[in-house]
Amino acid sequence: MIDECRDVGNRISALTTSGDRILTAGSTVIALLATVAVGGGKGYLLMWLPLGVSVVTVYALFLNNLTRALVGYKIGLEKEIEKRAGLPLIAWQSRINVRAGSSHHVKSMLFMAGAVYAGSAGLGLSQALHTLEPGAWGHERAWLYIVLTSVSTLAGTVVAAYCLWIQRGTRKATERRVRDMFADGGRADGS
Repeated sequence: MIDECRDVGNRISALTTSGDRILTAGSTVIALLATVAVGGGKGYLLMWLPLGVSVVTVYALFLNNLTRALVGYKIGLEKEIEKRAGLPLIAWQSRINVRAGSSHHVKSMLFMAGAVYAGSAGLGLSQALHTLEPGAWGHERAWLYIVLTSVSTLAGTVVAAYCLWIQRGTRKATERRVRDMFADGGRADGS
């Protein structure tokens, strides 16, 4: 169990590090494409901006939920180890991880992601509305672009909200599953 607990701690660390790198790369690509679109006079490409930002945001929420589940699993294992050994061998790591997963840091990241998403939605919708002007790119299908941009923005908002909603209680639910797993005679396989 101790080896499993250490392995889960390593997976949490690796997941956090790789997730940060992927999110940084995704955000950089989005920012570069937006800069090229505006600088190159192709502002109509900004209609895709809310979709790109929502993909990065949903992926970040997925990684956060996976991390919460692993933290719950690790805390459950640590409690079982403490029951059997009589002392908390590595409980300090869980306190650090729990604070990191529910701290102001995560809330501020969610706030920033929401602000970036709202800004990208505003830019995308303003570019879609710009197609209504005679002579603008896509003028002949302006309403189609407005509807598609609005629908993609709404879909991104709904999916991100759902991903945020399902995270409630993930850590505690996983911790409870570990406790239940060891409740039947103290063995992981339930026998």
